[in-house]
Amino acid sequence: MLRKYSGEWILLFNDEIVDHSLNLEDVLRAADEKYPAEKFPADNIKISKVLTGSIHLH
Repeated sequence: MLRKYSGEWILLFNDEIVDHSLNLEDVLRAADEKYPAEKFPADNIKISKVLTGSIHLH
């Protein structure tokens, strides 16, 4: 499903974009480096995909 839609992954901390990439692994690595689990609560960190193009929901 993730490959079906093109777009860019974004890393959010406290609802602010702090990093982005077309590659999910890059965003996961950045999250792990910038916000290690032992120092930051997980509910402050979010990863989302911003989709490009038209999306038709059924």
